[in-house]
Amino acid sequence: MTSLVKPAAAMGVALSLLAQPTAAEQWAQAWMAAPQAVWTDTSLFATGLPERIAGATIRQPLTLGYSADRLRLVLSNLHGTRALRVEAASVAPSLGGAATGPSARVSFGGQDGVTIAAGAEAVSDPVAFSAAAGDRIAATLRFGAEAESEDFHWDARETSYVIGADTEMPEVLSEMPARLTLSGVLTDHQPRAVVVAMGDSITDGNGAPMDGAARWPDYLSRRLAPEGVSVINAGISGGRLLSDGMGRSVLARLDRDLLAVPGATTLVLLIGTNDIAWPGTPFAPEEAPMTLGRMTAGLQQVAAQVHARGMRLVLGTVPPFRGALPGTPLEASYWSPAKDRLRRELNDWLRATDIPDALVDFDAVLRDPTDDSRLAEINDSGDRLHPGAAGNAAMADAIPLTILLGDFR
Repeated sequence: MTSLVKPAAAMGVALSLLAQPTAAEQWAQAWMAAPQAVWTDTSLFATGLPERIAGATIRQPLTLGYSADRLRLVLSNLHGTRALRVEAASVAPSLGGAATGPSARVSFGGQDGVTIAAGAEAVSDPVAFSAAAGDRIAATLRFGAEAESEDFHWDARETSYVIGADTEMPEVLSEMPARLTLSGVLTDHQPRAVVVAMGDSITDGNGAPMDGAARWPDYLSRRLAPEGVSVINAGISGGRLLSDGMGRSVLARLDRDLLAVPGATTLVLLIGTNDIAWPGTPFAPEEAPMTLGRMTAGLQQVAAQVHARGMRLVLGTVPPFRGALPGTPLEASYWSPAKDRLRRELNDWLRATDIPDALVDFDAVLRDPTDDSRLAEINDSGDRLHPGAAGNAAMADAIPLTILLGDFR
């Protein structure tokens, strides 16, 4: 005899089934390039992008900060004003330059390509790709026939390649020093902690050798990966704490570039140089001078938001920059005695405040022992503002691993 289920009982069964939780996969950040809006005024800085990307195939090598058996790519059109079409994507081992090993197809909802809405981003399907921390991989994107570049990362410290086709040994049509659309790589491996390094060009790596993996977050990543920690570089050259610069301010992008980063546990923040230096320069000729009160209020807001999410905050003192950017339109106005006094006052406040969980005295690490308003020659990249490889290595060595590991062991 057939058993009948009453409608009410059937509804209860259906609701019960719907209420059963599904096991969600967990992903963590293994690499990042913080998105910026492409600018049109190139009088001070060219974008480094090709004149057109419509129909172009662009290969972008990178170094993974953590191991994986499967990866997902994150593509950004956050600053776009129109939809962006990516026709195809792949990932492969990088063999140097534009050369790769065999590639794996990257899909989006099972499809080869994806249309990314204006102001949005797209996350790919998982792709089987076994890699260790520090491995070099390359992501290749083929853009649609109507694509325009509106969202990028300016100072990649890494050469990317416009190529003839997505092959292992492609014809290189041109090179570029920027990231385009590619903003993140996620891993299926779960690190003990994810440390996000945020700041301006000193964190982004300006001054470090191109293609040398010699930014201070790179050195820190190599120290921490064996401890089960992924280090992510969310620096933006020209970045500021309080106001937009060559990218959005730290306060404006804290949600996207830190709080929304999968697995993020700790922020290491070095910021303030451009807040202090830009007023009165060609970057901001009419801007009023910065004040200590504004800077400390902004840092207190960062601390409040980071700690409200249960994350740790490590702050860094601001290094000296007397004589910065010689031979450029910024040389005469970027540094002044008044700006240096404010930098010192901010550093004194940082050394005394209890708002961070730890302080790293980058000023003390990098300054000239005979003139503390300047970078030491050994640490200087040559522009008297940005550390070179030796300076970046010294910065990473100065960060205590105890605060970054701590309870996460």
